[in-house]
Amino acid sequence: MHQEKQRIHVQLFWSLVVIAGACCATGILYRLDPSLRQRGNFAFFLAAIAIAAWRGGIISALFTVVLASFVVAWLMPPANSFRITNPEDVVRLVIFIGLGLLISYLQHARYQAEESLHESNRRLRFSLDSSGVACWDADVKNGTFWKSHNLPTVYGRTDSDFATTYEGFFAYVHPEDREFFHLASVGGGRNYRDYEIAHRIICGDGSSRKVKTRGRMYVNDDGRVERMVGAVYSIDDLSAASDALNDLRRSESEISADML
Repeated sequence: MHQEKQRIHVQLFWSLVVIAGACCATGILYRLDPSLRQRGNFAFFLAAIAIAAWRGGIISALFTVVLASFVVAWLMPPANSFRITNPEDVVRLVIFIGLGLLISYLQHARYQAEESLHESNRRLRFSLDSSGVACWDADVKNGTFWKSHNLPTVYGRTDSDFATTYEGFFAYVHPEDREFFHLASVGGGRNYRDYEIAHRIICGDGSSRKVKTRGRMYVNDDGRVERMVGAVYSIDDLSAASDALNDLRRSESEISADML
């Protein structure tokens, strides 16, 4: 509860700061060009609303809209009064409030989208870490290569020295398995789109590791490969885990036999 009140106080503080800044900037602008007062130039207050929404959130943005609306009404002719006599000024004030609310909504929607994306990324990282499966995506057409955060770990390498192209990634395949990997993935993928193969890779320390790769090919109308995606996991790790589990079961059986 205390943290929530503190957060609201921070948001209101940001509103006051940006409104004060907008007032100062508008005052300086009116001194340089007094004719701008008659035309109702309030761009600094819209910028203040955008900054408040970006830094303080939706509460700060809405509070800034309210404050800015009062200040704008006060600055409209006749100056230093909330009495607006010109119908066009009333329309400008309504448009200003509408733009302020729109800016607040768009910023809030962007924030929610980013939060949803971060949450999805956290769930994806947990799923990959729990399963031991890593993913990669090679855009052959554009020459880009994407990898999940745990792909270097599966390949026994660090993230800093991991390949950033498919050619470099393909070089990690064991020399004796490269032709097989190419024929099974590219050749088989062209015919069946999906493939699943077991092969060896070379780790960063020079040792070899056996992995299984499940992939999918995306080809254009001419049959040329445009994109390749894959999921890979270590078979050696699974074998080691299976051996450890079997050892544990044998130990439990021996203890049970001794007790009997």
